[in-house]
Amino acid sequence: MVVTASGDGGTSGAPRSSVGQGYVGHRAVIGFLVVMLVGAALTLLQLWIFWPTSLRTANGSGKGGLPAEKVVDYLGIGQFNLSTEVCFFIIVAAAGALGGVIHATRSLAIYTGTRTLRWSWIAYYMLLPLIGALGGTVFYVVLRAGLFSPSTEVDQASPFGFAAVAALVGLFSQQALEKLRELAGEIFTQVKVTRDRFDEGVGGDSEGEDSPD
Repeated sequence: MVVTASGDGGTSGAPRSSVGQGYVGHRAVIGFLVVMLVGAALTLLQLWIFWPTSLRTANGSGKGGLPAEKVVDYLGIGQFNLSTEVCFFIIVAAAGALGGVIHATRSLAIYTGTRTLRWSWIAYYMLLPLIGALGGTVFYVVLRAGLFSPSTEVDQASPFGFAAVAALVGLFSQQALEKLRELAGEIFTQVKVTRDRFDEGVGGDSEGEDSPD
């Protein structure tokens, strides 16, 4: 079965699949919320484990040694050394994923409370932590490239600012990606918008289905 979408932005009158039109049942809602809670706990755990505290130089001699490293004891499974740079990448990815988990959990709670949660948005909510992790990492690379000189050592930077930006990217992924799109527009050549391009800002269909919050 195919339904016809209404609205502006190039999707008016376009056929739309009926897959996912149904509402999510209470058992599935409970399952998704459990997954979100477990995901949030695991993400916080990664932040606590890899946060760059108690750094030491690679040769253990203090100042003048090799770049600082963190000794990671991962839940008693094993112990290994990671450079501060690697710790920063893990931290921004985890912080971005945490922001995505917060966004998805909040939206699931809202749409469940208003009894309007449809299956068509579940994939979007489940992928938000991944989008946050990837977006946070991209933003970290962009910020490091623009705000830090090549002579600046990574161990001189504070992880709090980068983690905060990554978490915001996860929370507001659409706005963050739009900002990256604006940045790319200043660097690369503009392309023409094709007729079949989907506009993320357009939501709603003939049955009143809203776009994800």
